[in-house]
Amino acid sequence: MTDPAGVTQPDLSVAAPCFNEEEIIEEVVVEWDGVLSGWPRPSEIVLCNDGSQDGTGAVLARLQQRYPRLRVVSYETNGGYGRALSSAIAATRGRWVATIDSDGQFDVADALRLLEQAEREGLDGVAGYRRGKKAGFVHVAADRLLNRLVCWMFSLDHRDTNCALKVVKGERLRGLRIEARGYPTPTEIVVRLLACGARLGEAGVTHRERAGGASKLHPWRTAWNFLRFLVYLRRKLKLYRARIIVEP
Repeated sequence: MTDPAGVTQPDLSVAAPCFNEEEIIEEVVVEWDGVLSGWPRPSEIVLCNDGSQDGTGAVLARLQQRYPRLRVVSYETNGGYGRALSSAIAATRGRWVATIDSDGQFDVADALRLLEQAEREGLDGVAGYRRGKKAGFVHVAADRLLNRLVCWMFSLDHRDTNCALKVVKGERLRGLRIEARGYPTPTEIVVRLLACGARLGEAGVTHRERAGGASKLHPWRTAWNFLRFLVYLRRKLKLYRARIIVEP
């Protein structure tokens, strides 16, 4: 399939935010491109450089010269994980879009498995759940507690709503309004997709130790902001279901 400009539409777009990942981003892009090069269908990688203050921008500019599959969206100032991921998604062209983090903790080969499952089962998307999450005890415990809270608040039955790795039909994901600016973003995607009637499956994915750089999370502040956003999103969905607002 080609777009109006005559460019072949990718079957899969890999979309990710990127902030201060100078230490690891080249290794990640090389790995992703290697996996996608061995896949017999057209693909692309779309990264949003969200106002990185280190050498991430220069590394990405150099990588674009070496890897035609890579496209980069850039901001001068940092706007947060949600804005960066939304911008990367908006710039994709694929029939399917994989969301993923750019810190090397996820294997893009898992995205191909999720896509295969979605096509085989006729789903709108498949959300990953992390098998053996690689993080500190407090982070893991808080993440599991928050997931239980999400499932209770929104009547869901998902093992890991906040896993970054998901594969969703491009038209579905590009049409989704994402309001979160930080950590709740992957959960918001799941909740909004299901509220809009999307058929969403689940599958286990590999979670690895961060190979470089540093986590941007502040556990207690992140958890507090997550809870506040959940309350906001739950109220908004109630208004949507009551037909008071036109979109969730």
